[in-house]
Amino acid sequence: MDGETSVKENQKNFDRLSNLPDSLLCKILSDFPTKESVSTSVLSKRWRNLWLNVPSLDLDSIKIRDDVFVSFMDRFLCSGNEQHLERFKLIYEVFEHDASRFKSWIDGVTRRSVRHLDVRNELWDDGLVKMPPSLYSCERLVNLNLYRVYLDHHESVSLPCVKIIHLDMVLYDGDSTLETLISSCPVLEKLTISRDANDSLEAVCVRSQSLKSFKIDCERYEIDGHVVAIDAPRLEYMTLSDHMSENFIIHSIGPSAKVDIDVLFGVLYADPLEPDDSSKITMLREFLTGLSTVSDITISFDTLNIIHDYCEMEQLPQFSNLSYLDLCFENTSWEMLPTLLESCPNLYSVILEFILLPETEQVDLSLVPHCFKSSLEFVELKTVDSVDMRKKERPPKGVSSKMKLAKYFLENAAALKELTLQRCFCNIIDQIKSIPRRSSECEVVMEY
Repeated sequence: MDGETSVKENQKNFDRLSNLPDSLLCKILSDFPTKESVSTSVLSKRWRNLWLNVPSLDLDSIKIRDDVFVSFMDRFLCSGNEQHLERFKLIYEVFEHDASRFKSWIDGVTRRSVRHLDVRNELWDDGLVKMPPSLYSCERLVNLNLYRVYLDHHESVSLPCVKIIHLDMVLYDGDSTLETLISSCPVLEKLTISRDANDSLEAVCVRSQSLKSFKIDCERYEIDGHVVAIDAPRLEYMTLSDHMSENFIIHSIGPSAKVDIDVLFGVLYADPLEPDDSSKITMLREFLTGLSTVSDITISFDTLNIIHDYCEMEQLPQFSNLSYLDLCFENTSWEMLPTLLESCPNLYSVILEFILLPETEQVDLSLVPHCFKSSLEFVELKTVDSVDMRKKERPPKGVSSKMKLAKYFLENAAALKELTLQRCFCNIIDQIKSIPRRSSECEVVMEY
C-alpha cells in the first residue's frame, strides 16, 4: 500500500511540474547539466523537444562519441530556434574537425544572441579552430572566454555589451586584430590575456576608456622587441607577468591602481642593465613614472634586479600615493631597500621577502626614509630558508642580515605598530624582541 501511495504521489508531483509553462520549465532545466536536461526528453511527448529551448548549454565533446556530438549540435543550433541563449560553453575535441560545420554552430550561437560564450579547443596536434565573423557582431554578448582558437582581423567589430574577455593561448592574424577587438568593446571592464609563444603578436595595445582590470601572462620564449602598451585611465588592477615583451609603455592607468609586476624588459637572465643602453634606461624611466600614482604594488625579484641596476644610474620617481608595497629580493639586491623606501613617502604597509639572504652586514641601512617618520605602520619580513620547528634550530643562514633588517625597522620606524616575522626568524626571535623600539606601540609578532 505504501508503495502504491508513493507512486501516486510521484505521479501527482510530475503532473504538477508538467502544468508549468514551457518558459519556466526551460529555466529550471537550464540549472541542470546538459546531459540530464536532454534526458528529460523521454518523460513524455511534451518533454520530447523541450530541451531545445533551454537557454544554456554546457557540453564536453571529449565525453561523447563524435557522431552523437555532431548530431546533437546540429539539432540544437541549426534547428531554426531563435530563442535567446544565456550561456554556451563548449569543450571541443573531435577526431575530424569540420571547419564549415563548426562555423555553422558558432553562427547559430551568435544568431541566438548569446550572453556568455566559452569555447575551448582541445583538438589533437594543435589543430586550428577559427572563430567566424559572426562573433564580432554579437550584440548581447557580455562574457567572452576563448582557448586555443584563431581570430582574424575585421574592420567592423561591434560588441557593445562585452564586459569580460579572457583570451587563453589564442592565435591572431596580426596586432590589429587584438587591438580592434579591445577598442570595440565600449563597456569592457576585465581583460585577461595568456599568450602563446606563436600567437603572431608583436605589440599588445590595450586602449580602453572603461577597462578596470587587466592581466597579461606570458612565459619567456624569446626576446624580439615585443611591446605592451596600456592606455586605460580607469584601470584599477593590473598584472604584468610577461617575460617575453621588451618594452612596456604606460600612457595612462587609474590614479590609485593596484599593480603586480613580473617583467624582464628584454634583459637576459643574470645580465646587468648596461649604462650605455640609453633607450632601455629611458623606457624604464617612463615606465616607472607611469606607475608613480599607484596605491598598491607587488614587484618580483626578477624585476627588482633590473630596477636595482637602474637605481645605480637614475633616481627613482616619487610614489606619493603608494600605501602598500610587496617586494621580493634576490641575493644582494636588497641593498637598494632604503632608496626604494625613500621614494615612497606615504607608505603604510610593506612586505619584504628575501631569497638567499646573504650572511653579511655590509649593506648600508643608515638612510632613514621619510615614511619611517609618520606613515609606516606594518612591516612583514620573510625569507625562504626553513627551520625545524620541533627543535627550533638549524645551521643558521643570514642571521646577521635578519637581525640587521629587524633592527632597521624597530629602531627607526616611529609610527610602526606591528613587525611580523615568518617562522624562519624563530631561532633569533628572543634577540629581536630585545631590540629597542622607536615606536612605543610596536609589537613583534611571530607567524608560524
